[in-house]
Amino acid sequence: MKKNAESSKRYCLRLFMLSVIYLSFTQPSYSATKEDAVPAATIQADRVVSGKVINEKGEALPGVNVIVKGSFVGAHTDSAGEYQITVPPNRDTLVFSFTGYEIQEAPVDDRKIIDVTLKQLSSEMNEVVVVGFGKQKKITTVGAQSSVNAEELKMPVANLTNLVAGRIAGIIGVQRSGEPGFDNSEIYIRGISTFTSSSPLVLVDGVERSFNNIDPEDIASFTVLKDASATAVYGVRGANGVILIETKKGRSGKTRINAQIDYGLSEFTRLPKFADGVTYLQVSNEAYRNSNPSDPLPRYSQERIDATANGTDPDLAPNVNWFDVIFNRYGNNRRARVNASGGSDKAQYYLSIGYYDETGMFRTDQLAQYNSAIRFTRYNFTSNLTLNLTKSTKVDFGASGWISNGNYPGSSTGAIFNAAYVMPPITIPVKYSNGLFSQPRTGDMGNPYTMLTQSGYATRFESQLLSNIRVTQNFDFITKGLSMTGMFSFDNNNAHNIARTKSVDAYLATGRGEEGELDLTQTAIGTNYLGYSRENGGSRQFYLESAINYNRTFGKHQVSGLLLYNQSDKVDAFAGDFISSIPYRYMGLAGRLTYAYDTRYLAEANFGYNGSETFAPDHRFGFFPSYGVGWVASQEKFLENIKDVISFLKFRFTYGEVGNSQIGGRRFAYIATVGNGGGYDYGRNNTNNSIGGLGFGDYAVDVSWERAKKYNLGIELRTWKDAISLTTELFREERRGIFRQRGDVPWFVGIGSLPYANLGAVNNKGLDATLEINKPLGKEFKLGFKGNFTWNRALVLDDANAPWPYPWQQRIGRKLGQRFGYIALGLFQSEDEIANSPYQPGTNKPGDIKYKDLNGDGRIDSYDQAPIGYGSIPEIVYGFGPTFSWKNWSLAAWFKGISNVDIALYGDGFRPFTYGGERGNLLAAISDRWAPGNPDPHPFYPRITYGADNMNFEGSSWWVKNGAFLRMQTVQLNYEFKDMKWLQRAGMSSFDLYFIGYNLLTVSGFKLWDVELGDGRGSQYPLLKTYNLGLRCNF
Repeated sequence: MKKNAESSKRYCLRLFMLSVIYLSFTQPSYSATKEDAVPAATIQADRVVSGKVINEKGEALPGVNVIVKGSFVGAHTDSAGEYQITVPPNRDTLVFSFTGYEIQEAPVDDRKIIDVTLKQLSSEMNEVVVVGFGKQKKITTVGAQSSVNAEELKMPVANLTNLVAGRIAGIIGVQRSGEPGFDNSEIYIRGISTFTSSSPLVLVDGVERSFNNIDPEDIASFTVLKDASATAVYGVRGANGVILIETKKGRSGKTRINAQIDYGLSEFTRLPKFADGVTYLQVSNEAYRNSNPSDPLPRYSQERIDATANGTDPDLAPNVNWFDVIFNRYGNNRRARVNASGGSDKAQYYLSIGYYDETGMFRTDQLAQYNSAIRFTRYNFTSNLTLNLTKSTKVDFGASGWISNGNYPGSSTGAIFNAAYVMPPITIPVKYSNGLFSQPRTGDMGNPYTMLTQSGYATRFESQLLSNIRVTQNFDFITKGLSMTGMFSFDNNNAHNIARTKSVDAYLATGRGEEGELDLTQTAIGTNYLGYSRENGGSRQFYLESAINYNRTFGKHQVSGLLLYNQSDKVDAFAGDFISSIPYRYMGLAGRLTYAYDTRYLAEANFGYNGSETFAPDHRFGFFPSYGVGWVASQEKFLENIKDVISFLKFRFTYGEVGNSQIGGRRFAYIATVGNGGGYDYGRNNTNNSIGGLGFGDYAVDVSWERAKKYNLGIELRTWKDAISLTTELFREERRGIFRQRGDVPWFVGIGSLPYANLGAVNNKGLDATLEINKPLGKEFKLGFKGNFTWNRALVLDDANAPWPYPWQQRIGRKLGQRFGYIALGLFQSEDEIANSPYQPGTNKPGDIKYKDLNGDGRIDSYDQAPIGYGSIPEIVYGFGPTFSWKNWSLAAWFKGISNVDIALYGDGFRPFTYGGERGNLLAAISDRWAPGNPDPHPFYPRITYGADNMNFEGSSWWVKNGAFLRMQTVQLNYEFKDMKWLQRAGMSSFDLYFIGYNLLTVSGFKLWDVELGDGRGSQYPLLKTYNLGLRCNF
């Protein structure tokens, strides 16, 4: 049986071609040392040792690592806590290790049975968390940071950004598209505090990198740094918060192999629903009659309506649901991944490969000689190797990356979706009965089907290789706690887009001839061959880091320090102009000093001194300090008597300054561009022209980084023997020096292009909180709950614009991103009401929207626009989820919600008959409209007209809809097989079957399309719900 298990492991290892490389590194560790060298006469035989590992409560501990000290020989305890291991000659110590417990060593001597009791670590005293440029014990940190269990991120999604919003306190995130390969979420830490870029700094294994395409299986920790104390060491890059991701490393012990595969179906969460052809014709007649009451003839005859209803002539009276034409009911996704880890006290390794494949929802033409279906495929790999060269020298090697290939229609996904959105159901058929393709006369409105299936195809190939090496040297022989680290990384990214596009001949039928043949007019001339175009992109990045660390305890005094230098150099490998070809460079120093007395009284100071080549030499570098203090009140003697009620209580406060060098994509903004300033025409008939002088393009004055002052008050509480934990943060930020173009200089001054400067200012405040409950209910049933909440509100202090005429128009003191529009009072109910109301431009009738005259001048105009709604970025994001486990079963769910957000509806498709009847579909919500026979004062649609002869579709509070929702983001049901003989025969330690559902349920008052898209027209590729079945096995 044991041989079979080892055979299975060797077979799985062959799947990892990269392991050969690592074996070449680790082989030297087998070489003999002086301690190993013994006379042949003293060589002993192998010894078999067995035993049981329990905790202090006497409970068996499965999965404990048992290794022979100084060798690769290792084993794991089974579900009963029992183990068996072969001890080679001249090795006489076993090492027992398990997460959350103290490492214990046991001498073998002549014993054949060794039972061990492991002591549990005190969580608050020993838990280590990731901080900027290092790690600290959690109990001594004073900065605001949150993390998520890496296990919660292992979901069937291609893009990791879609999982973090709502799972981590402090993160505001929304997903705006479900298109495979382009479905990443917008992520903000504690909201938006600037008019420029609000993207956080993301570091993967200490290097600035994107995390969109990381395989969740490879993540060891995911941490968010939120306040200045946590981010000041990043200086000009830290104002928008920092996300730290660490990938998995190897552990000592025998090789552990994990394999997983799953398959899933996907469908849209919600598609816009449109009226059918008959309803479209009838409403069109109503709208035409409302706009042309003197015309006795309808827009469409009853004969046309009957033909559409009966389907007697689909060529001339079509009735097409374009979404049904272009979309399949289901798509699918597939995942597979394998990883292996292990090692000895000399070397440890982690290797993984992953595969993800997703097929989109678009239909294809089976007769086409090319594939225009949406399909996104990605291959990931990660390899981390740790070598302990000596007792004081450690080297970490890391190499990872991914390769992706996307296939798409020749026309863009957005163009196809938009065409289906605005194409009326009665304009053209999919294609005519004689096989010819159709297209209307309107030049900017194509046939959605031909755009999808007859426009060729496009491919996008991307590859990324990430590599780094870190050397850590311990200098305990000089003074205890002193060490130095050095790191170098090189990243390479390439992207290649190839478009093979074509078009087809298309026609519009205007009637039938005497013999019934179609009268056709050609509306498009096709190419009928695949063209070719290519775009290349890519970058190369070098990063260098060197640091001195000090960490030491003197009795009750704990002191640590850090001094670090780093620099990076990033080059656009396919730069198209001189400015883009100049490397993006960054250089800086960072420092930290911490002090803790008796783990009760805490103090910390950080600084970042760094800069960017973006700014002028005199403004290139800046100093960013931060300070923090903390008090672990639960360590005080006067609280000892209530330890069972309040097991942990900590207060902390931080203040600091950080910067933001992301100024809207502008490089070298301090350098003015000078060009021809235009000329004057003179002479007979103005036939001559002279140069009027030189003109300045966009230029800036003393441009520098934005500077943010941040304050944070945090409280950590655990009660009832750690069964309940609560962390609450109150924060405030004042961001000044925001890069803005002046808007307060009047036109008559004569300056054509106003300068840019660090003028804007924003105040942001809010709170975030995390609640966890873990309560065992007996030995076999466990119940858990986790929730988090984030609220922020950012107000504009200065936007560099001139004052507005009226108080309600002022932007100062308003929310950042605040919408402005008319205040709708309802609908006009009579002609008398219209006559006695302020003047509104256009032809107004009962059923039209009535607006509020804010300035009392008797007319509705731009001076009556005021703040409406919250905006498109939510102020509140929250998430919560219960977990249950009973025997071999486990069930977990996660709900994500957003609030204080809205959607402003606009544009054709949503707006009926914008261009008469030629363009614009009708949403099914058209059934809820005002009409003489349905004088509802609060319908969805007001009176419907042809064209734009009134103010019904101006931006106003009428069209601002609540965008709040609660979504069941994930649900996972798992069954674990254990204690079965067939597992042992297969060499497996565990085997799991599971079901995962993603985006299965959404509760929202907004029903037109997926509310999270935040789009005012609903013309985006919708989000997906998925159903996945899979299996996971561990060897």
